[in-house]
Amino acid sequence: MARFEKVIGFEAIKEQLNMALDAMLDVEKYRKLGVTVPKGILLDGVPGIGKTLIAKEFIAESGRKSFVIRKNKADGEFVDLIRETFNEAARNAPSIILLDDMDKFANEDSYHRNADEYVTIQSCIDDVKDKDVFVIATTNEIQYLPSSLTRSGRFDWIFNLNVPNAEDSEKIFSYYLKNKHVERDVDTMELARFARGYSCASLEKVVNDAGLHAGFEGRELISQDDLIQSCLRTFYGMKSTDKTIPEAKLRRIAIHEAGHVVISELLYPGFVDFSSINCNKHSSAGGLTTYRPNEEENYKFEGLENRIMISLGGKASVEVVTGEIDTGANGDMHNVYDQVRCLLDDHTAYDFDSWCHGNETAETVYSNLDRATGLEVSRYYKKTKQLLIKNRELLDAVIEDLYAKKTISYKDLEQLSKLRKSA
Repeated sequence: MARFEKVIGFEAIKEQLNMALDAMLDVEKYRKLGVTVPKGILLDGVPGIGKTLIAKEFIAESGRKSFVIRKNKADGEFVDLIRETFNEAARNAPSIILLDDMDKFANEDSYHRNADEYVTIQSCIDDVKDKDVFVIATTNEIQYLPSSLTRSGRFDWIFNLNVPNAEDSEKIFSYYLKNKHVERDVDTMELARFARGYSCASLEKVVNDAGLHAGFEGRELISQDDLIQSCLRTFYGMKSTDKTIPEAKLRRIAIHEAGHVVISELLYPGFVDFSSINCNKHSSAGGLTTYRPNEEENYKFEGLENRIMISLGGKASVEVVTGEIDTGANGDMHNVYDQVRCLLDDHTAYDFDSWCHGNETAETVYSNLDRATGLEVSRYYKKTKQLLIKNRELLDAVIEDLYAKKTISYKDLEQLSKLRKSA
């Protein structure tokens, strides 16, 4: 079995860890080059992404006697445990110590980082520096640690682990579904696009939750719909069924979300992940549409403009379809005004009359910024409405599909997009 085969993703980090293992297992090769073998590695990232799994795999591959320190005692006793563990590791060298969730060893914050626990770890690392004791640590919030602890010489390599991307999420879903009884049409690629930005542990919960619901309903196989509904419950606050939403309100939500979908699809074809009118975690309006353009679009002027128009799509759709004012777009409008102000002020995208430059900024500049922001929002809103009117057939089709199914994904839009006219 190849090293780190159980770990999905993090290819660049695994390559670095393989280098550290090679240096650990063949010290003489690197000694001839006159280089120092790293003595400490720190893995930082949000909970549930596999830091401890990676650390355990690293320890297993090292073949060394291992020791694990987790916060499981009162402060004074825990400091003694740290010292005893390092002493024991030194007596059993070559060895390796795992400091799991090291940022939880003390109740400190970024302003008070000199707890006895961290001072003790620093001292112990220095004491075993020449005794072939390797230290690997995991943290969720590295900013709570003193910089003196995380410097080179104590932790030579620090890796920041991010949540899995769509490709890795697809592999993770496949892994967790491997031994489950599922229907043949389960599509892990589609599931991955419902789970962007969430941890491995969260994906495991989604699969288990879907199985529980299937079993409760007396079915022997887990379906794609079970898994999608589980994503919506776990990640996006899908509404429970104990409170019926009036059909008129549900349809209005569908009209609003369809506007976001259509503008997204026109500006970024194929980049909408899904849209649902059953979610309330991220939207006071009761719906949610997610899309993910290429990363480089976030830094382009055109990309910023597109995001503004996508945010305006919901409000514009309600006005185009019903002829009424959308009262569920408060969050969208705050977002739009923030983005337009960013273009005018931070990027001076149109002129220099609205640039606020600190305490010396004149009141007239603030007035210019407010006036220019309103004018630009109105211009973008008009442009957004024109796009929806031009693509009214697509808009109506998305509304009906979303209203009927409650949740649609990019797979549904692939069929509907044939109605699309150029943006």
